[in-house]
Amino acid sequence: MKGKTIRHIGAYILLAQMLFFTAFPCHAAQIGSGAMVASNTEAPFITSVSISPGTVVVSRGETFAFIVTVSGEGVFSGAVAWSVSGQTSGNTFIDGNGVLNVASDETASSLVVKVVSKEDSRYSASALVTLPVPDYLVQVKASPENGGVVYGSGTVREGGSAVISAVANSGFTFEGWTLNGNRVSQNAQYTINNIRGDVTYVAEFKPVSCRITVNVNDSNAGTATGSREVNYGESMALEAWAKEGYQFDRWTENGNVVSRDSRMQLDNIRESRTFTAVFVKKNEQPKTYTITASASSENGTIAPAGKSTVKEGEGILYTMTPKSGYAVSKVYVDGKPVGWMNSFNFTDVRENHTISVDFVEAPTKDKNSAAATEKPAQTDNQKDNKTGTADKDTKTDQEQKEEEKSNQDKDKDKTDDGESRKDSDAQPQKSEPTGTLKHLDISVEEAERLVKGNNDAELMSGALETGDLQVTIHNDFADAKQKISYYNFEAVVDYFLSGEEKMEMLQGNAPTAIDLYIEDANGRETPQVQQGFAENKLPGMNIGQYFEVSLTASKKGETQTISQLPTALQVVIDVPAHLKAEKRRFYVLRLHTREDGSREFAQLSDEDDNPDTITFSTDRFSPYAIAYVDPSAENGASDKAGTKSREMRNAAGIAIVLLAIVVTVTGILYIAGKKKG
Repeated sequence: MKGKTIRHIGAYILLAQMLFFTAFPCHAAQIGSGAMVASNTEAPFITSVSISPGTVVVSRGETFAFIVTVSGEGVFSGAVAWSVSGQTSGNTFIDGNGVLNVASDETASSLVVKVVSKEDSRYSASALVTLPVPDYLVQVKASPENGGVVYGSGTVREGGSAVISAVANSGFTFEGWTLNGNRVSQNAQYTINNIRGDVTYVAEFKPVSCRITVNVNDSNAGTATGSREVNYGESMALEAWAKEGYQFDRWTENGNVVSRDSRMQLDNIRESRTFTAVFVKKNEQPKTYTITASASSENGTIAPAGKSTVKEGEGILYTMTPKSGYAVSKVYVDGKPVGWMNSFNFTDVRENHTISVDFVEAPTKDKNSAAATEKPAQTDNQKDNKTGTADKDTKTDQEQKEEEKSNQDKDKDKTDDGESRKDSDAQPQKSEPTGTLKHLDISVEEAERLVKGNNDAELMSGALETGDLQVTIHNDFADAKQKISYYNFEAVVDYFLSGEEKMEMLQGNAPTAIDLYIEDANGRETPQVQQGFAENKLPGMNIGQYFEVSLTASKKGETQTISQLPTALQVVIDVPAHLKAEKRRFYVLRLHTREDGSREFAQLSDEDDNPDTITFSTDRFSPYAIAYVDPSAENGASDKAGTKSREMRNAAGIAIVLLAIVVTVTGILYIAGKKKG
């Protein structure tokens, strides 16, 4: 009975052994010589898939070939399937050989390439492809070259904008900007948006057309060259021909004699002009008139002084010159005041005239003050009572009283004859440069021209030197004080200050401060910010450090926080010591909140080759994060998975060997029991 039981148990164990090895033939083959059942054919299996390189930079319009390595045991298949994700262009793809084609119109900043084993889809690897933002060249030209000056040439990041401007030279007018022969704008200052390639804009200038008008004083006396249009800077000759009984006498312009020759050459014409050919009867003397000029004191002169003889229809120019410390107060023509001026021109004279001038001590204080305004008027009255000029007797007592009353009334600024006059009787003075303009020795007028022409970089750099413009970088990721250049902050200044405000600042009247803050979040980042970065970052990326970038600008005591600029600002930070690692690639992630409350995510590449710094360009000021990718991270993960798989298979093989030993022992017991029975 006992032997029979043993035989039954042995039979069951042998049956179980046969079933077990039928189910696992590949593992039975690994048992070795100690196994009762073995197989000579090993079933293939995959142990790892890796891709090289794990990270790469590929420019738009280029291709890149990846290398895949498939590891396994047995006669396995190395076939893989390639795919790419993140692209925006249909022309960006990867072929079956692992060659990535990046389209020239691709707008994505990064792509993910993935490879999967066809034999075992559980094994895959991926690589991160960064598409650098290219710089494009914006060129501006003038046509013709001497037509004007153009500004705005330079390099611009893809998708960025540029401002170009044109200022016509004297004798030309600006017609418009053209691109590839097509008119794109008629504005002298033009903003180019969303730049996607090298471009050349041409400022078209047109020469000013000047009209030379020619008249004769008597068509019965003679003829002259006809009127015509000429281009700016051209030359032409005027000729006059007298008829019988007449003779040519002179050429006049605005009543002034310009030539006594019947043929007059005009060179380098720069404006429209009108000339008259004057003919007289032979042996007839033209009429003449007398103009008497005088100065009321020795504080200045008038030239020509005394009596001057002028032919009928001609003219004469008088110039008033005050001595040092004095200014022109009033000028009188034929006894009537005509205001203050440094020159007066008689034209087309046909009667006798008088001209006189009063001078007054120039005020040492602000010429626009009430005291300065009143002083010339009081002096005028005093001088009017003392002078012996021809116009003294022309004023009645009533007129003098009315003039005194007018000078005393600050709200009424009238001359004796009721006509409005200038705000001040003092001579207008040229604006003296102050502040940065004085430091640079540049006049106010020249500075206004440069600012208007968007060519004020030298002025703004000078403002940094004088302190009229203060730019400060507060950088938690930099040990040394960073060098400040106006060109890095040009976009901020242009965004924050108008042309008038720039002029105020340059004259020291409105100091401006710009502060850029790059602050370590130091654990202050909110859970929402952390979640936003975690949800949007690419696979394989790690968040190493959170920080914030903010921008403020102040003028006239008011501070404004700037959240976005029309063009990008370049920022440089040091890589934190705890994040430094060999061959580690860094990125900057940005999470910006729009005005409508929605958020936009952006991944910015490191623009420099220095492993100790990260340089990026941004036009938005928001929460940021330093992210990094280790090239070996993904490959290492695949190798680790393959190693673990091999360890599991080895453990299974050992278990099978032990089971085989148990079965063998059981078989021996079965045979022994049968013999005993």
